[in-house]
Amino acid sequence: MEALPYLLKVNICWVVFYGCYWLLFRKHTFFMLNRAYLLFSLIVSFIIPALELQQTVSVVESAGAAVIATGTVIVGEVTPNTNYTAYLLLACYCAGAISMAIALIKAILQVCQIVRSGISVPMQEYQLVISQRQYARSGSFSFLKWMIISNDDYEQNFEPIFTHEMVHIRQWHTLDILLIEILKVLFWFNPALWLYKRALQDTHEFLADEQATDRDNYATFLLTYAKGAISSSVTNQFFNASLLKRRIHMIYRNRTAAWLRGKYLLLLPVLALAVVLMAARKYVSEERNTETKNKYGTGLISVKGIVTDESGLPVTNAAITFSGTYESTVTNTTGNFEVNNIPRGSTITVIHDDFLRYTQKIRKPNAEYHIRLKSNAKQLLTKQERSAAKRMLAGNESSRIPLDRWPGLPGRSNFIAMTLKYPEQAILDGVEGHVSVSFHIDTAGIVSDAKIEKGVRKDLDNEALRIVRMMPRWRPAEKNFKPVAVRYTMNIAFNIAVDTLPLAVRQTAPPGFWGNRSIYSPAKTGPIGDKLVRELFEKSVLDLRDSTPPTTKLQRFRIAMYRPLPGKMVDMRIKLPKK
Repeated sequence: MEALPYLLKVNICWVVFYGCYWLLFRKHTFFMLNRAYLLFSLIVSFIIPALELQQTVSVVESAGAAVIATGTVIVGEVTPNTNYTAYLLLACYCAGAISMAIALIKAILQVCQIVRSGISVPMQEYQLVISQRQYARSGSFSFLKWMIISNDDYEQNFEPIFTHEMVHIRQWHTLDILLIEILKVLFWFNPALWLYKRALQDTHEFLADEQATDRDNYATFLLTYAKGAISSSVTNQFFNASLLKRRIHMIYRNRTAAWLRGKYLLLLPVLALAVVLMAARKYVSEERNTETKNKYGTGLISVKGIVTDESGLPVTNAAITFSGTYESTVTNTTGNFEVNNIPRGSTITVIHDDFLRYTQKIRKPNAEYHIRLKSNAKQLLTKQERSAAKRMLAGNESSRIPLDRWPGLPGRSNFIAMTLKYPEQAILDGVEGHVSVSFHIDTAGIVSDAKIEKGVRKDLDNEALRIVRMMPRWRPAEKNFKPVAVRYTMNIAFNIAVDTLPLAVRQTAPPGFWGNRSIYSPAKTGPIGDKLVRELFEKSVLDLRDSTPPTTKLQRFRIAMYRPLPGKMVDMRIKLPKK
């Protein structure tokens, strides 16, 4: 705990508690409760700032990137900047503390000198000291267990003074004054302590005056006794001219109703508020573990179901993703899927090249979802066209292997947001777009062999390559519950309005905001042989009508052919030699 903030909070608590006393309790005749409140508030003000309130902070594990720059480092002399203001304030504080300490010691030594020089008479509960005449101006007072009475008071006014000072001795009022004086030495700059001392002295005198049986005679005695005695800062002086008016006023004041003692319960909310505002904070980090949350059911659920087409047949290799998480999967050969650790209320998205995109809100945590996909084919194919499509798909079968789990990088959006540096020239030119980057992810999750599949401009392409090359280890893809190497394609979005925002704002972007269109394909494991030759000779027949060139549109997983209007048929089929 730092000393200066702690002491500042202590002084603020004193000011607040004294303000409550002045507003609520100072006019009450519950003198013992007032004294207890003042002493309690003085002590508890040291305890409240020392309390520690534990606060748990959730920490999300995110991937970071380190950039090591090499270059020439120039070392120069550092001239220390001397803070003379701090030294001046420290000197003023020490001077004030020393002055207050000297005054306190001097007052205590003066009382000791009066006790040693006077006539001491040991009594049962106290020790009576009759002071010498050279100390007559000090008057009568009490200090701890000593009752010091001047010669004149001993001869003329012994009984009322004796009764008054005995209350001070029995209730140990001197200890209250000593506590205040010691605090004044350390915190002499705080005016609340001076007000505390005055309030305690008033309360002491009210308690002692309360023992008087005849209020009129006692008030008359106080007025006739007034003679300008010199008071000491550490004693309970019988006569104090500054307190005389308030003492007489309190003697004649009607006693406060007993039910008003309940006002002291208002101290409880004040204490609670002081603890909340002034207590120290201890932050305890708590890493988010999605498996633990799912195990205990605190916001994460499991989602399972089946994906079929319009005729009820299962759809295999359909990609299934969820909003708010990077968990994803693909359907198996029976069209079934099951994913754990999915946030409640997220949206499920099913993507397949042969069908339209499907989205649905997850509302029931334990229900099994039956998803029907609609075909996106624009027209039916003939028998010959379907055969040609099957031959093409057979030659491209290696790019459609199903995965049990896609590769993933936790915190991908935050990583891109923290790493991306928009080229300055591109900002000036207003160039934006999506850069498609493919890279190899091996069985250990290491990224390598980054290439630009579709670029925007050279500087944006280079920045996208730099981001990919700085990526940490990915979670590798799995097939048959074993890691496999894949070729992964990812789009990195460049948006001037977003990328120039502060980092703290960019980190709050939802998952996938920085480009989440990803394509995977199996990694090449050997030489391709005559693959290019086979692809060329698979198209064994070209059908040309008149001089109109053919218009053919090939798409993954389907083939759609558009024929021109019927006309004169010219047989221009070219037969290629067989292998």
